[in-house]
Amino acid sequence: MSKSSIEKIRPATGENLLSRKALVKNSLINLAGFALPLTVGLITIPLIVRGFGVERFGLLTLAWAVIGYFSLFDLGIGRAITQLIAERLDKSPAEDVARLAWTGLLMMAVFALIGAIFTASLTPWFVSSVLNMPEALREEAIWAFIMLAAAIPAVVLSAGFAGVLAAIQRFDLINALRIPMGMMIFLVPLAILPYSKSMAYVCAGLMVIRFLFLVLHAVVCFYAFPSLRAHVGIERSEIRRLLNFGGWMTVTNVIGPFMVYMDRFVIGAALSISAVAYYVTPYEMVTRLWAIPAAIVTVLFPAFAASKNNGSSHAAALYSMGGRAILVILAPIVLVLVVFAKEGLNVWLGSDFSQKSAAVLQWLAMGVYLNSYAQVPFAFIQGIGRADITAKLHLLELPIYIALMFWLLNTHGIIGVAIAWLLRIAVDAVLLTLVAHWLSKDMAAASRQIFPMLATLLVLFAAGMMLDETVGKLFFTGAAFLALILVVYFFAVTPEEKNAIRKSAQRFLRT
Repeated sequence: MSKSSIEKIRPATGENLLSRKALVKNSLINLAGFALPLTVGLITIPLIVRGFGVERFGLLTLAWAVIGYFSLFDLGIGRAITQLIAERLDKSPAEDVARLAWTGLLMMAVFALIGAIFTASLTPWFVSSVLNMPEALREEAIWAFIMLAAAIPAVVLSAGFAGVLAAIQRFDLINALRIPMGMMIFLVPLAILPYSKSMAYVCAGLMVIRFLFLVLHAVVCFYAFPSLRAHVGIERSEIRRLLNFGGWMTVTNVIGPFMVYMDRFVIGAALSISAVAYYVTPYEMVTRLWAIPAAIVTVLFPAFAASKNNGSSHAAALYSMGGRAILVILAPIVLVLVVFAKEGLNVWLGSDFSQKSAAVLQWLAMGVYLNSYAQVPFAFIQGIGRADITAKLHLLELPIYIALMFWLLNTHGIIGVAIAWLLRIAVDAVLLTLVAHWLSKDMAAASRQIFPMLATLLVLFAAGMMLDETVGKLFFTGAAFLALILVVYFFAVTPEEKNAIRKSAQRFLRT
């Protein structure tokens, strides 16, 4: 089979998928795909809170968490599809790549169906015995979670088709679907609110939307990768490799989201659904910033996989570029959130949320900043096929995090939970960085470009948390922005990039 048989996979432009221009373009497309739903969320969440009430909004945030956690039922096969297709894109005929994709998709469908049945059967016990749910909301919550369980096959298979598109760098098509689908998470509750306040109807609406977008994902994938439609088949020889990579990915997919989402369920069980709302509202606000690193690392992951054929220096360049871009973009946003947390929540949701959630927002914002950087070494480790390492790190972190979270919950309430979350994120970032250095000697040089900026910003965030007066906050923010610019220019920018900046400045001054 000639190499020409795989040319259909590539974008019509014939663009080099690993060029800096292509990576930047795809990252910007991804950023738009994450940012637009975030904007809709910021506008609609206050309306949802007022319309449904704090307790039902707490239930809705749990429903959003359940939707996010459904990815575990693919047993890591979706990520394995992306990694293996990206690795083989230049080496295997399109027919073989298509059968590899179908093998993974069929496995995902089987696992998702089992997961849906399992989740639905456990729902009554979970709502009645685990969550501290008010009696009036229990039946409504049970039906809401059953509706979401029914959506598991649609969520998982949509992720599988998106994994195929990611491997061939068709992020334009992924985001053409992601943007409206992300908006629907917020718009469906508002659309149902005039007719009913029941979360069961809201979750039924979300289920229907998920199946609609599954069909759209399949159609788009057939368009972008015609061989997927023409060569339907199963490669039995690939099942073991998919399960091997996916098995370790499953450990990560189970424990990772569990550590991300378990805090709200612990709060709901130990305190109240209202406490969940006061914790999760700033959490949902600040973790939407993950759209920025996700936009970049989603592009870097298949690039890291493909870079196995190009040497470690190429991977290190991607690592440095991705890490610095994430930190520079997020720095001013997180700084403003930390310094003006109380004022922002007061304007957005009122004084009650401002008093109870401001400190939570500050601690979580610093955690999001650290975790955003950590997604780069995480993507590198998994991209070169070492998903076993990230899984083992999560197994190591889990018991420590659980013990720390329960201790701080008992001593400091929901603020203690936010502190525990930050500490776990910090340990995870350090361990991932050390592993990346161990796997590739070139990564240490990349980290030296990243760390001065990261350390400076963490110090500024900590100082910003201590301020009370608005005037002092304004002066501090201005000084912090200046310090950030200096640190970035003198420590985080390469000589080639400095030269490009100077040339751009000269052209600007001349005009």
